[in-house]
Amino acid sequence: MWQARQILSLGCRWRIGSGDNIRVMHDPWLCGSANRWVPSPQPAGVYQLSVRDLLHENYKAWNIGKVRNLFSRNVAEKILETPLVSSVREDKVVWEEERNGCYSVKSGYKLAMRYLIGSDKYHVMGNWNGIWKAQAPHKARHLLWCLCRGCLPTRSRLLERRVKCTLNCPVCDEEIEDELHIFFKCAVARDSWSAAGLSSVLHNATYQQTNAMDRIFAVCGNESSDIVGRVAMLLWCIWHNRNDKLWNDNVQLPRQIGRNAFDARNDWYSVHKLQSNNVSGTTKADLVRWEKPALDWVKCNVDVAFVSGSGRTSMGLCFRDSSGHFMAGMRQ
Repeated sequence: MWQARQILSLGCRWRIGSGDNIRVMHDPWLCGSANRWVPSPQPAGVYQLSVRDLLHENYKAWNIGKVRNLFSRNVAEKILETPLVSSVREDKVVWEEERNGCYSVKSGYKLAMRYLIGSDKYHVMGNWNGIWKAQAPHKARHLLWCLCRGCLPTRSRLLERRVKCTLNCPVCDEEIEDELHIFFKCAVARDSWSAAGLSSVLHNATYQQTNAMDRIFAVCGNESSDIVGRVAMLLWCIWHNRNDKLWNDNVQLPRQIGRNAFDARNDWYSVHKLQSNNVSGTTKADLVRWEKPALDWVKCNVDVAFVSGSGRTSMGLCFRDSSGHFMAGMRQ
């Protein structure tokens, strides 16, 4: 929660009007003859200061002397850099990431991502493009993202977040459930890899890293987007089976999990390819546009319709000049 508030505060700024509602100081240590310009005495020895006290009395501008006497050099310069627009009448908090000053989830997410990516503490090195280019449904790619970001709620991860729960894997009930176990080491998971036709990837010596994140990034860096997509779909089915067992006490056999992953990914690919073909076909059709005839020429467009079962037809003609203006028409 603290981190979320810190990120949100990066995008919030005051639009300064009179300055009465923006309190900049409310501390007992601001006192003494060196600060005579502060009204005195104050209740209980506490001095209150608002932005209005930092402005000139007769016009809207920073009182540079007051600002620099009160604040440190860096803080004072930041205050003085804040623009004061005469047309702004009232004090109001605005969201700088949007032109209208109103917060939106989209702009908040973009700000959070810029903050996280730019922070060494939260940045994770890895082949992220390989994950998003995987030929698999978005839910499967998102699962890989959660796994590599360390936010998948396995039981070991929940315990790290101080959630009280048992640690054993809900599928095999033999070992502690973490990302490496549930997807790679659990007996049910390993048999699922074979059923999905991916045992060569599972047992490849190149992909035997000590944590699941490094294994995923290694697969993304060495395999085609087609294989990465099949792996992503299989991991999604393994995770879905785990949740179904945990919440509904339903569990599938490894061959069912592997087969479901194989079929689901093939179905997605077929539909995705069909939609891509339709879009490309529509695009080509859209490229055909009516063109004006040459100078001193007239263009006639003809359309014919056939009424099925009646033996009747209809026809329409439209004449346009070289400027594209309608000249005459006929229908029959």
